[in-house]
Amino acid sequence: MNDYLQRLNVGRRLGAAFGILILLSGLLVAAGLITMSNARYELDTIVNNNMERIRLSSDMLDANTNVAIGLRDIVMVSGEAANRRAMQMIEDNRTRYRQAHDALAAMPSNAREKDALKLVQDKRDVSVKFNNQILDYGIHDQNQQAQALLQGAAATAMNEQQAAIGANAALERRLSKDAYAVAVASMHRGKVILASGGIAALVISTLLAWLITRSLTRPLSQATRTAEAIAAGNLHNDVHTTANDETGRLLQAMDKMQLQLRNLITAQTDMARRHDAGQISFRIDASAFPGDYGRMANDTNLLVASHVAVQTDLARIMGRYAVGELSEDMQPLPGEKALFSDTMSQVKLNLSAMNHEIKHLAQAAANGDFSARGDVERFQFDFRIMVESLNHLMSTADGNLQSLSSLLQAIAAGDLTARMSGEFRGVFAQMRDDANATASQLAQIVGNIQQSAVSINAAASEIAAGNQDLSQRTEQQAANLEETAASMEELTSTVRQNAESARQANQLAIGAARVASQGGDVVGKVVETMSGIEASSKKISDIISVIDGIAFQTNILALNAAVEAARAGEQGRGFAVVASEVRTLAQRSSGAAKQIKDLIDDSVQRVAEGSALVHSAGKTMGDVVASVQRVTDIMGEISAASQEQSAGIEQVNQTITHMDETTQQNAALVEEATAAARSMEEQAVQLTDAVAIFRIETAAIRQADPRAATPVAQLLSKVRSA
Repeated sequence: MNDYLQRLNVGRRLGAAFGILILLSGLLVAAGLITMSNARYELDTIVNNNMERIRLSSDMLDANTNVAIGLRDIVMVSGEAANRRAMQMIEDNRTRYRQAHDALAAMPSNAREKDALKLVQDKRDVSVKFNNQILDYGIHDQNQQAQALLQGAAATAMNEQQAAIGANAALERRLSKDAYAVAVASMHRGKVILASGGIAALVISTLLAWLITRSLTRPLSQATRTAEAIAAGNLHNDVHTTANDETGRLLQAMDKMQLQLRNLITAQTDMARRHDAGQISFRIDASAFPGDYGRMANDTNLLVASHVAVQTDLARIMGRYAVGELSEDMQPLPGEKALFSDTMSQVKLNLSAMNHEIKHLAQAAANGDFSARGDVERFQFDFRIMVESLNHLMSTADGNLQSLSSLLQAIAAGDLTARMSGEFRGVFAQMRDDANATASQLAQIVGNIQQSAVSINAAASEIAAGNQDLSQRTEQQAANLEETAASMEELTSTVRQNAESARQANQLAIGAARVASQGGDVVGKVVETMSGIEASSKKISDIISVIDGIAFQTNILALNAAVEAARAGEQGRGFAVVASEVRTLAQRSSGAAKQIKDLIDDSVQRVAEGSALVHSAGKTMGDVVASVQRVTDIMGEISAASQEQSAGIEQVNQTITHMDETTQQNAALVEEATAAARSMEEQAVQLTDAVAIFRIETAAIRQADPRAATPVAQLLSKVRSA
């Protein structure tokens, strides 16, 4: 492999290596895009399909619940206005249900979703049939049949329909969970592919780097060793190579160079030998060497006698310095030759100082301190330029990193308007663009959060105000029902008292009949006394007629009281009038019963006074006894009717008490809803305060659309007008 690479020049090797790396990078990017596309498809399915189906199912559940409430109002509350409101509520929520169902049916669905939706529709058909029958009963005031159906088959059908809708929502949640699992698995596969591809690219790039580096460093190392050997005076180095690249040609040139040097040295050796032999005038044939070698031979001829030793020493020292070995010093030379040794000392000093500055700056950069600088005053010419270049590198890195640090500090302090500005190049320009893009994106996100917090706060305030208004009106209705219940308690007490009075009158009538029967055995012939008894009996008959009329009117008033109780939804204002009329009639009944008692006492007294005179009027007295018995029977009927009135009014009172308890529960629920709305408003304020620490550009905040609160405002308006 190394021999093959050395047949290619360096440019082709590097181009092939970078081409392979670019191909691997492209494959990794393509694999990552494919996996991310699959994950995004699954997430889009969750957001745009499954979550929308769940929302529509929730709307259908809520609409069904409102229909059930409307049916309950029609059955439990009487009154044309209340029925119209309940019917409108049922119609609106049926329309809302149909809209949600049609939207759900129009969405693309699989077989399981179609089966679930069909089951919902089947249960819906059964429930609607029962609901329509309840509406028909309610319209024709058949409340008992409507209540029985509402609490029986209709409730079962509606529960089954709600369960079917809930099952459909649960299915969509399961499908969302499955799609999320697929997206997570796709992303995991993408990570595995990217990690595996990255490792493979790293291995391949490392292998290529090693091969290319080895193909370059081996011949360069050989050339370096040859140069060092030549510099050290070794001109018999084996530099044989078959490479056809730049390094091969370099080695071939170095082989030719050392051959020429060997020839020159041979000539110099021969000259030295001849000089040692005493042939001081002997010179090297410079014409036998091409170019500079010839001039070198000529110069050698001129300087060899006096400087050959100095030059050899200088070459050796310079060779050591060339490879970075600065520990050896040149021996001081006497006289004018001292210039050589002094110069070598200065060279060593400058190289040592340069090495110190490079190590100082490298260590500072490694420690994160880019403020360090090299001392340019110690150097001149190219050495000074080198130190200045290093200082410029440190200054550029320090300034760019300071700009990035300032931006990050501003963001940490909540200032999202800060940006990096200025001229940057290369990686620093990319860092500037990425940091500014990050700050802009963060500013937009914070602006959106602030806008959303303001909208949530406004909506929560409107909901809380509406719930507060509804709570006040519910409490007022509860107070009215409590007053109605108190009035019914008073009416119940009055009717009970009336029933007790009638019972006592009945007992007195029975006693009168007994006394009259006993008086029949002792009736005398006193005509005047019998006439008085006859007149008293006529008065008793009139009083009994009055009592009978009172009982009839009391029955009518009790019926009116039942009608008013059925209209308790209108706050029962008629109960006060009915209670007053019943109280008046009860007083009249009491007065009539008292008159009956007085007349019967008078009849008994007269019978006692004329017992000796009414013996011959026994037959007539028998008629009187029959009349008194009839009065007794009528009084018994009045007492039974009064007991029935008391039981009916007691039932009405229980119904009103139950309605009062329900209204109190509704008021408590409204109070809880108000507290929840206030809590949501406080949390929205907390969210607004949390993001208020960030300072962003005005353009980053989109003004909230006033129409966004329209649905909430409309809902609150409907609640206030209900």
